[in-house]
Order: sequence, then structure tokens, then C-alpha cells
Amino acid sequence: MKYDVVVMGSINMDILVFVNDFPNFSENVVAKGMVTQAGGKGANQAVAVAKQGVTHAFLGAIGNDDFGTQMKRILSDKGVDISHLIIKKDVPTGAAVGIVDHTGENTFLGSLAANMAITSVEIKNSFESIEGNIFLLQMETSKESILTALEAAKNKNMYIILDPAPEGCFFEEALGYADLVTPNSHETEKITGIKVESIEDAKKAAKIIADKGVPNVIVKMGSKGSLLFESKKDHYTFVEAKKVKTIDTVGAGDTFAGVLASVLSENPESLHYAMKVATQASALKVSREGGQDAIPTRKELMQFDY
Repeated sequence: MKYDVVVMGSINMDILVFVNDFPNFSENVVAKGMVTQAGGKGANQAVAVAKQGVTHAFLGAIGNDDFGTQMKRILSDKGVDISHLIIKKDVPTGAAVGIVDHTGENTFLGSLAANMAITSVEIKNSFESIEGNIFLLQMETSKESILTALEAAKNKNMYIILDPAPEGCFFEEALGYADLVTPNSHETEKITGIKVESIEDAKKAAKIIADKGVPNVIVKMGSKGSLLFESKKDHYTFVEAKKVKTIDTVGAGDTFAGVLASVLSENPESLHYAMKVATQASALKVSREGGQDAIPTRKELMQFDY
């Protein structure tokens, strides 16, 4: 089947702990609260795509356990096509613990489990029945699954968006397949060695990434905005972040990625426009409490003038 967007990535059950401030080493802190919710960068991005109303498929793996059963139900309820999910019988579903402070910033510890057990054979089998305009993925699954998927997507002439996250899972070989790479400031520093504190820093870093064989680069600078570099045009475009009261930043980057891919699938020549819509979407996401439920729908985004 031909889809607008094919998403591949991690599926985790997230346990979020809310605190006033991040604890110091060896410090015991009483949390303000704790919730369990669906997460994983791949799952978040798939939900963001589903909420834009485009046709899509989601490739990911869960364990044959309670968390896996819950994740299937949650994703299905949110409109995600789960027909291509891989069920691992001998590996648990991924899980992560996130700490969220009073500003909405977060830090995570995770066990990727089933996500890291995806094999190249499973990915090849999945791609036999999949065609698509856009292929969106991050780097929170096994290296062999990522490289196999990138090669398959390239062979099918899909436009590949690589979200090189999390930074600890990044490997440079993946860049050579991507049409667009979207690192945040931490990931940008990991790839280039440049600490992004200004637009000029972002320009230098984007050029370095482009020189590694990537036609288009978006450097995400958090509350400052994002910088787009189109190497074929040798052109930079800066999009300011929307000013909102930050409640919860969990999933903001995944919202950006999913909306970006969805808009591009319908407007392939409008990368700047897609970036602006994605910026608005991530702003709406961080202004709300919650995980995937807080990701905005296409209807909500249509209320804004870009």
C-alpha cells in the first residue's frame, strides 16, 4: 500500500515523575506526582502524524506483555495504523522513566528492550508491502533495523526525514541516506562539535551537517526557534519559536517531526511552510499538560495563520 507518511521508531511506556527541581546526585526527593503514559519517540511521532489526518503506517516493536497490550490499544485508539507492529515474544516492551521539573523541562532514563531487538529481516519483510512519500524515523531502535529501513526507503524513492535522536544513539552512517535531518541543539553539538547558542552557531553547524551529504538541515534551537539550511540553494531561513507558557516539553520534538512530515507529504515543495506549521504544533504541545493527548490535531492547527 502507498502511504503519505511511514513512521518507524521506538515504543515505550513512560513513567513521568514531577518535581520542583531536578535532584542532585544521591539526593532523595519527594515528587509532586507521577503518571504512566504512552511514549517512545516513534510512537509519539506516529500519533502526531495520525492527528494530521494523512495516510500512514507505523513500524515498531513491542513485547508480548502487559505494556505491549496497553500500547497497542492506546495507539489504535489514537488512530495510528498498528497493522505493521512487530511483536517480540522473548523481549519486554520498552519503558522509560522521565523527570519533569517546574519549568516543564525533562530528562529521561530508558530501557529500549523490544526496540533494540528489531532485526533486519523483520524490517525487510515489513517493507515488502509498504510504499510511501515520506519516511520518518529516529535512532531509538537497533542499528541494523535503522540501516535496513533507510536502504529500503531510499530504494523506494521515499523522502527520508531523519530525527537524529536521542543523541546517545546517533551514528553518522545514517546521515548519508537522509534528505532532511532535524537535530536539536544537543544532537547538533554531538554531530558537529558546535555548541549552538546563536543563529550564527546554527548556521555553521547546519553547513557542517550538509557537507556530510545531507541536502536539507533544520537545527532546532528550542525556545529561540529553528534554522533551515537548504544546501542546493545555499539558503538559510530562520523561524522564530511561538511564545507560550511552557507546561510540559515531553514530546515537543516528536510533535515537530510528525507534523513536519505530514505537511511535507502534501506539500513537498514547501519545506519552509511545513517548518512553520511544525513550529506552531510544538508550541501548542508544550503549552499543555500530558503526552500524546496534548499533541494538536490538524483542525487545531488550521486555526492559525502562517
